[in-house]
Amino acid sequence: MTTMQRLFGTFGVRGVANKELTPNLALELGQALAINLGGGGRVAIGRDNRTSGEMLEQALVAGLNAGGCDVLKPGLTPTPVLSFATRHFSCDAGVMITASHNPAEYNGIKFWDNEGAGFQRDRENQIERIISKGFKKVVWHKIGRVEEADALSPYMDAVLKRVPKFDRGLKVVVDCANAVGNLVTPKLLAELGCRVVSINSQLDGTFPGRKLETVPENLGELAKIVVGCKADLGVAQDGDGDRTIIVDERGEIISGDRVFALVTLHYLRGRNKPKILTTVATSAVLDDVASKLGGEVVRTRVGEPELIAEFRRGGGDIAGEENGGVIFPDWLLCRDGIMTAIQFIEALEKTNLKTSELNLTLPTYFQVKLRVKCPNEMKQKVLNRLAKKFSGYQIDHKDGLRINFEDGWLLLRPSGTEPIFRCFAEATTGERARELAALGIKELKTATRRGS
Repeated sequence: MTTMQRLFGTFGVRGVANKELTPNLALELGQALAINLGGGGRVAIGRDNRTSGEMLEQALVAGLNAGGCDVLKPGLTPTPVLSFATRHFSCDAGVMITASHNPAEYNGIKFWDNEGAGFQRDRENQIERIISKGFKKVVWHKIGRVEEADALSPYMDAVLKRVPKFDRGLKVVVDCANAVGNLVTPKLLAELGCRVVSINSQLDGTFPGRKLETVPENLGELAKIVVGCKADLGVAQDGDGDRTIIVDERGEIISGDRVFALVTLHYLRGRNKPKILTTVATSAVLDDVASKLGGEVVRTRVGEPELIAEFRRGGGDIAGEENGGVIFPDWLLCRDGIMTAIQFIEALEKTNLKTSELNLTLPTYFQVKLRVKCPNEMKQKVLNRLAKKFSGYQIDHKDGLRINFEDGWLLLRPSGTEPIFRCFAEATTGERARELAALGIKELKTATRRGS
């Protein structure tokens, strides 16, 4: 069964700025990290361009310095660049200040280890225990220092050394949603040989161009522009650049797990018995890809730390989630939406197909993704009620409930970052997917109402 942590959710600490996530909490998290590191060392801190980011950055820096840590500030960076910088600059840890796909009023704090991977659950628990016990500050002459660094240039240089230039001169519309992906993604794609059209390209921490979550209802403008300017594809990223969704030349949205699957098929081709790491929320299309490659799929709980933990336990060749976040372990131990876009375009280049034709090389599944409001304090009770209701079915309890049927599956799981329950359904027909989703929503609402 899923358990709820006090501060850390699916990945990191997240909440409305100046309400749940205050400068005081950021200060405490900085102090706790300093203690966790033994009262010394160097920590890289990056942030997306939310209006609350600088406030939280200053508080984190103060907490780290007060605990004896030096701070390296790359400043405004996408999340994968911060992961890269933590390792590139030989830091002992990293901190990314971002709420990813959440609205502008939210912010978050994610911790990274010295390999550029998100903190594992046991280390998050250590941070929580330190905060509950209180802090001891270092004496004045051991207070940490602050320096700034450019992380964008070395990241882009490393990508350009790794990826050969493209030949087809594909026309790509890039929508980074007024967020920090604009500092890297359009430039890299142009350097690699794409003809790039950027929309929502000015940085604005209120994100006026579109909502940050890369779901179909937020990508209508991008789809119209792709069709209108006769582009080969569109690339959409979230608020911190760790996810990528693709729009085909007809303006159709390719779901995140299909993006992951198509990238996987390209990236792992030729490898011997590859291992694909993914979560209980991801499409069965990954199983089809594994079959084509002669490999296997290992499923975990939802969240980047869960995938990294599985990679460290048993290895793996690629990892990813249904939201368009892909981890290339031989590149970074972090979801990298920038590299995902590059690998998708490279796959397209090598096939000489249109984007829609590339998508049709994999079997079609139908998905429905819904949500129901549920207060955080009720989530465990609701989960217990649902487990009892579906006790007669084949259930995977890794994360929430994944109920398996002969022709599809239904996932009911509490969000680790918002006061909601997610309801995902997938089947081989649209009618059956809607039927499974309706069943899930009905039982979720019933379980949420009882004794609420």
